Amino acid sequence: MAYRALPLSGVAGPRARDLIRRLEDHYFRDVHAMLRLPAPDLDISAGCNFAIAQVLASVVSGVSVTLYAQAGSKGQRFKGLLVDYYPWAEETMPERNDAEYAKMIYALFRNPLTHDLGLDLERKHFTQKVVVKRLTTKAGTVGHSERGVESLESAARPPRLSPLLHLEEGRVVLLVEAFYWGVRKMLLNLSADAARVSAAEKFLGKVGKP
Repeated sequence: MAYRALPLSGVAGPRARDLIRRLEDHYFRDVHAMLRLPAPDLDISAGCNFAIAQVLASVVSGVSVTLYAQAGSKGQRFKGLLVDYYPWAEETMPERNDAEYAKMIYALFRNPLTHDLGLDLERKHFTQKVVVKRLTTKAGTVGHSERGVESLESAARPPRLSPLLHLEEGRVVLLVEAFYWGVRKMLLNLSADAARVSAAEKFLGKVGKP
């Protein structure tokens, strides 16, 4: 078996559909492969936890300024996309606080880790400690099987997933597998919104034109 493409809604226009398929080719297929790690038989001990989290955050960022909204600050669009379309209702976190969770992903995982290597350079201090976890097996030495990765690409949230975010001894923990499933579902939710897709089609039709 191999990567499972998103079952896009019929309302997704040709430009939006093409953008999402290219996004899958450039980002999701790489995440699919990284989730197979670590692979001790190949002498690969790295699990690529942070790399996967950053790839997925980049997907959210790119989608937020193309398919979601075509104006406004990038930060507001990033958080707005997560609030409006991330499948928070299917999360297992004890309380619903969509705006706060979106803010945490942007402030702790997207910006500092992408731009400042974990430092808040504007305020000249370290950000709150973050941990990016994986559901690896055998004490973290083996990645997912192919079937295990494919289950994360299903429409239904796998019951084995713990919450996307939780606090653990004063630090914020993000679960990579939950983020992957959730970002894919977010794209499905967004691509099924006829009004958003229509606006994105018009915007994408103008891109590159003088």
